[in-house]
Amino acid sequence: MRMSMFQSKTSRPLRAAALLSCLLALAAPAAAADTISDVSASYNVDVGPMTMMVIRFGASFSGDAVRAQATIKSKGISAVFSEYSARAEGEGRLDGGAIQPALFKLSRERDDRKKRTTIQWGDGGTVSMDPPAHKKPEVQARVENALTADVSDPITAILRTGTAGDNPCNSAQKVFDGRDVFELSFSEGNGKELKSDAAYRGPVKNCQVRWHAIAGRSAEKGEPDEVYGVSFAPIGTLVSGQTLWFPVSLTGTVKGLNFEAYVTKLGVDGGQQVQAPAQN
Repeated sequence: MRMSMFQSKTSRPLRAAALLSCLLALAAPAAAADTISDVSASYNVDVGPMTMMVIRFGASFSGDAVRAQATIKSKGISAVFSEYSARAEGEGRLDGGAIQPALFKLSRERDDRKKRTTIQWGDGGTVSMDPPAHKKPEVQARVENALTADVSDPITAILRTGTAGDNPCNSAQKVFDGRDVFELSFSEGNGKELKSDAAYRGPVKNCQVRWHAIAGRSAEKGEPDEVYGVSFAPIGTLVSGQTLWFPVSLTGTVKGLNFEAYVTKLGVDGGQQVQAPAQN
């Protein structure tokens, strides 16, 4: 009973944090689409001393097309009491240096219950969704009113963050994931030491990211802002001469429980392992 209560209390914020960390991992390589053809990574999501989830993702770049996919799966004792998995797929295009969303699919499965969401962007920034974000017409109307031209799906939003400039801590993105419209605001933050078993060991840029509900289920419930810490690693240089930043850690506290998502494997172009820069 106690573990069941733990699962119920923490599943939503931990899933959100795990998905966010997975999508953050897609940020930096997109700007280097001319030189990087594919990228892959794995993350662990730990709550205290236990690994509760594993994240894997891959992304490919061909011409002006960008495709990415990410999977999340419960692990260890959390999987014994409640099996959870999710898969996100995104497609977009580079248009004059800016990344435009085209298609986002999200499938989630808990035990024997499955849910699927599809979002498509048309000409002029029009957005279609299946199923609707909310069953109540008045809530659905508020979601649709919040879908302004600058709103994108989670993958595109973080790709835009990673290509916004030299500093990954200076951007804000409005996002629609099929259920909620929310804002992710990045700013300078305080860092912490990376876990000893993280795949990357080297210098990092520490940022703070704030999640804020705008419309949808979370906004209707009046859920408060959530704040996380994210560490970006300078693993290379873009063709423009800008530093290529790659997120290697996401940390936070949700309802009194500390969690950390950290990269355990990182590779580009056919699986070549990315090496951290030498430290003085």
